[in-house]
Amino acid sequence: MSELVEFRMHDAEGGTVGLDSLLALVPENKWVWSVLDFDGIGQGVDGLGYAEFRQKMASSSQGYVMSWAQVREFATGVGQFFDLLLVAARERRLLDPERFAAGDFAGCPLVLTASDSTWWTVEIDTDTEGAADLAAGFRARFGVETG
Repeated sequence: MSELVEFRMHDAEGGTVGLDSLLALVPENKWVWSVLDFDGIGQGVDGLGYAEFRQKMASSSQGYVMSWAQVREFATGVGQFFDLLLVAARERRLLDPERFAAGDFAGCPLVLTASDSTWWTVEIDTDTEGAADLAAGFRARFGVETG
């Protein structure tokens, strides 16, 4: 089971909510992170340009795999996300491309999705330690009412 939190990518003051703002609410972790889809303005990790990053992401069945430090670097290097599918797994072997292709992210502690430069969706596995507090933090920070 998972808890879903959705909110607009643009705040009331006209600013853009970036991935770095979302990650600021996520506790330090040892998860394995993977970018499965990305379109935006900025650069990838380790100085990779946009095209090179997308090529490396597309050439791996597990996407572009990163550590927590690298995903935070990626978040600050991208000025705007048009589309993004970023998943966290407890171990690299759990990055299962067949399940992910079918939209099955069960067991992933966190899935972050940016859609069409408009919406962020945060999916938190309820088995993840602190899941309820994490969901509450996202709701409070981004003005999402529980429904």
